[in-house]
Amino acid sequence: MSVLLTVALVLAAMMVAAAVALTGWRMLKGPGIPDRAVAMDLLGLLAVAATALVALAGGYVALLDIALGLGLVGFIGAVGVAAFITRAAQPPEDQDG
Repeated sequence: MSVLLTVALVLAAMMVAAAVALTGWRMLKGPGIPDRAVAMDLLGLLAVAATALVALAGGYVALLDIALGLGLVGFIGAVGVAAFITRAAQPPEDQDG
């Protein structure tokens, strides 16, 4: 592995670690459920990025399949949370009529 690629991987790993720390802070401190939901979705995306970095650094091609699976599960989870938030924000329907 070249020196330039090693430096790029280290810098990318440091940026992902900083993003995870800031996202974790937003998830704990977030003023509302939507903020926490977006932070949770971003943590899933950062897990995909970290898995891709490990795959690139170690040469493990199979980890890219795992990163793809993590991305799909994260997307489905984000859609589910968005549907839950939307349904919870709507007023209940009137049962009288």
